[in-house]
Amino acid sequence: MESERSFLRDAERFFSHLFPGVVGLHPSSFHRRVSKLRRFLETLRREIVPELVGDPETLLIDSTLLSVLHPRQVSQGSGFGGAAWVRWGTFSVYGVKLHLICATNRVPLCYELTPANVADLSLAEELLAETNLGEDLVRKVFGDLAYRSEPLEEELAEVGISLVSEQAQQRRGVRQQIEIAFSSLKRVFGLDETLATTLTGLATRIAAKICAYTYAFVVNRMLGRPQGHIKELWA
Repeated sequence: MESERSFLRDAERFFSHLFPGVVGLHPSSFHRRVSKLRRFLETLRREIVPELVGDPETLLIDSTLLSVLHPRQVSQGSGFGGAAWVRWGTFSVYGVKLHLICATNRVPLCYELTPANVADLSLAEELLAETNLGEDLVRKVFGDLAYRSEPLEEELAEVGISLVSEQAQQRRGVRQQIEIAFSSLKRVFGLDETLATTLTGLATRIAAKICAYTYAFVVNRMLGRPQGHIKELWA
């Protein structure tokens, strides 16, 4: 909530001439309006993605867990629609999973939200189909061992795409870029601190954060700065 208040204060102070409706806008009203805009945010983001992608022939796929409620809150209530329990290391997480495909320069291409217990590889084909980079562009997809699957490899091979999972560790520098993207989304945009109480609210916040993250690449290009230096924009 504090981050939304800070955003509104900055918008009112510096950009009220561009967005006069932001003056006096309360965070709760801001959330309702963003919720209505959610269906447009991804459309706007997709418009600029093609010009940002560095190497469209090689893509990266991974997922990250987002905790939505503390275990104590789950036991005291009815839970969170669309979330689920999943074992992670030595403890369990109650939340959702964000599945993401990005380019090798960390630009997000497409993403999906599922309950936390959904297998990573189950969405691989669907996400690749949504990248909209053209059938003749994507040649290789890097994923970790969670994406190791002979049936999936054979199906992708039929359309000319090589799924690399066994050798991913040998190309650590390439696959690490999607981990850096997740890290930036969490550290700079608070992806894992949305405080949402409904699946719609969570999806809205995630759409807004990924849209802002993508447009940050555009801003850096316009300023002549390294594309991936996003944190400095809010310094």
